[in-house]
Formats: sequence, structure tokens, C-alpha cells
Amino acid sequence: MPLKVLIVGAGICGPAMAILLRRSDPGNSVTIIERYPGIRHNGLQIDLRSWGVPIMRRLGLMDIVREKVVHEPGLSFIDSKGKIHGTFGTSGTDSGAQSFTSEFEIMRGDLAQLLYEASLKDPKTGKMDPQPTAEEVDAEAENKPGVRYRFGITHKTIIQDDDGVDVTFSDGTQRRYDLVVGADGQWSRTRRMIFGEEEGLAMFKPLNVYTAYFTIPKLASDSDYALYYHAGAGRGIAVRAANRSTTQVYLMVRTDSEEVKKGIERQSVETQVDAFEDIFKDAGWQAVRFLKGMRTAKDFYADSLGQIRAPHVVKGRVALLGDAAYCAAPVTGMGTTVSLIGAWTLAGELARHKGDVKTALEAYDVNVRPYIKKSQTLPPGVPWIMALQSNWAIKLFHLFVSFVAFFKIDKLLFAIMPEDRGGLAIPEYPELNLQGTS
Repeated sequence: MPLKVLIVGAGICGPAMAILLRRSDPGNSVTIIERYPGIRHNGLQIDLRSWGVPIMRRLGLMDIVREKVVHEPGLSFIDSKGKIHGTFGTSGTDSGAQSFTSEFEIMRGDLAQLLYEASLKDPKTGKMDPQPTAEEVDAEAENKPGVRYRFGITHKTIIQDDDGVDVTFSDGTQRRYDLVVGADGQWSRTRRMIFGEEEGLAMFKPLNVYTAYFTIPKLASDSDYALYYHAGAGRGIAVRAANRSTTQVYLMVRTDSEEVKKGIERQSVETQVDAFEDIFKDAGWQAVRFLKGMRTAKDFYADSLGQIRAPHVVKGRVALLGDAAYCAAPVTGMGTTVSLIGAWTLAGELARHKGDVKTALEAYDVNVRPYIKKSQTLPPGVPWIMALQSNWAIKLFHLFVSFVAFFKIDKLLFAIMPEDRGGLAIPEYPELNLQGTS
């Protein structure tokens, strides 16, 4: 039985969910709303790992991913003089088992765009759906099969009953859906709507880490290898410049300071820039260059890092997906991957239960849980090892990575790590009708 679905958020997992819904039943009617005026092409480098790689392969999108990947040869740890203390290359494998740097590093905007375009392709003809104007997306249009996007709009209220969900939008229009999927990020409005503002916010469990991301003009001397510099006092700087015309800069600080929290978490860009400048003004290495570039960067983004620990990822006919439901935190390297396995599981259960939305969502809530647990497991020593406090701790770390790199211990560890992370294989849903094998 075809479903009428609303997806909130056109980032990564929203369009991925739309692809899966369309492949499983071309009769499904899917509307995606996004508060920004279009697909957001900002955001820096992300990667595909573990279950994310075979999922993209089954969607038939790996050839496109390979065309877009950032060819970053590996990661080096350096000191304030730029001296390298340990370098770790990619895994060199076309699978989900990856090293510190994945074989499938891709810019967030490129992945969002390719998923957006794939969601609009008719699974039978391969042709792109023409997208209606805002005026043309009326109640009748949303009853038709296919995928449509409504940009520059958000939801104001969600009222559900046993048979459906009534949604009021910011433009005053109202629609009714069989289910709503909240894929609207770490601070998800959908999550706060269905669980309550206070409870929804309390599901965010902070790591006491704050990060800024932005790009600056690239210098000829910038390495193709990703570089990580421990600045001491709980600070770290990462730089990535491979295969791009600009250099990506990541500033990270670990602290339990309330002053820092108030200056960064959910604040204006101007306030956040001031906060990071104050924190990193004496950080050494190339901090002066980075802070100067931060002041003029057009793509600056900052936030606190943490994980969403929701006791349930569904309520009635509303389901949460991706960071809105189980943000893993960027330090795990699993954010994109767990978003994809979540979309895969939710779409698979909806296809399997053929219109029985409540049963499908209950099954999703249970069956996605092991993947959430694995994805949210922090690597040993993370995040404190990324933001060391003292000079002696930094020197000891450099000695350790030099030893590991010299004896290639990292190669041994990554070689024996399973692609499906902890022995969890991708759940099989033949009902999704996927043919992709690229």
C-alpha cells in the first residue's frame, strides 16, 4: 500500500530515505521540507565507513561517489614546528573497513547533492522529476507518486492520531500524512515537538568538546595529508587540503567551562568567532593564519559535540532519523554511516509491513538499536586524546604514534577489523527492490 510521507530535512539521511521509499514502492508520495532555500553545499569533509559503503553500493551510487571522493593519502600528527611524528595512510581497500582516513572521503555538499539528484530519478526510466514551484505544491500534488522538495519552509505543529499526522507549516498551509520522518539534525525541532522541548533537548549528551569548521585560501605548502596538531590546554587543530582549491580548518577545544559553552553552543556566528579567537590566539603553529582566515570565512560553522541518546526513536506515527535520533558525534567517524543504516532499516521495515505504519515503526525502533550502540561507541581515548592538556602528554603521544607508525601496527589492527563493525551485518530487506551493485 503506497504511503504519503513527510520528511523534515534535506541533508544526508532525508534524501537517502526518499530514495529508499521510492525504490521500494514507486507509488509512495514523498515530500521533503527544508528550511534553507536549497540543498546546502556547505560543510566540510565526511566519510563513508562500515555499513555505509555497501549501502551506497546497493543503491547503485558508488560510481558517483568515487568520482567525488577527496583523494587524501592519510593523516600525519605534527608539532608546533610542523615536524611529523607519525603518518598513517588509507586502508587501500574498497570496503567498509577503513583507516583513520577513509578511502571514501567526500565533501558533505557533494554527498548531499548526489543523494538529492538520485532521489528525483524515476527508478524505471532514470529521468529526473521536474520539481514544482512552491505555488504548485498543493494538497493534490502531494497525493501523487514521486518525490518533491519544498525549500524555505519548516513545520510549526505536529498533531497525530491513530490514522495519520496533521502538519502545519510556516507558510500557513496544512497537510495530512501517513507518517512524518524527522531528519532535522542534532537540535531537531521534530524531536522537541514530539517529546517536549525540555526532554528533547535533554537527549543531547555533551562531550564537553566544541568545534569550529571553515575553509581558508590554500597555500602551495599545504600538505595533501591531513594534519593534526595538539596545541595543549585541551586544544587541537586539524587541517585538510587534499584535492581541493581551499584548505579546511577544524578547531577543537575540550573544556567544562560554562563561559566557553555560553559563547559557542547555539550562538550567533559573530559570538562563536570571538570565542574561538580568544581560545586559540596563543595556540602556536599556524594559528595566526587560521584565525585570520576564520574572520573572513563564508562557510564558518561551530557547535558543541555530543551524542543524542533517545530512549525511543519513534512516537506514534513520527520517526526520527540520523542526527535527530542518534547523533554519534563527528569524533566517532560514524555519523554519515549510522544515518544511512537508519534510513535503510526504517525504509526496509515500512516496505516489509506493507502499509502497517505503526508496526513498521515499532520494528525500526527495536532493530536499529544495535547499530546505534555500535556507532556511538567512542574509540579508546576519544575525545580526550584529541585535546591533550600538558606538553608532557603531547610528547608522550608523539612517541606513541611514532612507534605505531614505524612498526605499522595500525595496518594490522585495521586489517583484522570487520567491515560490518562489531560483526553486525546489514539487515536484509528484499522488499526494498534494490538492484545496485556498483
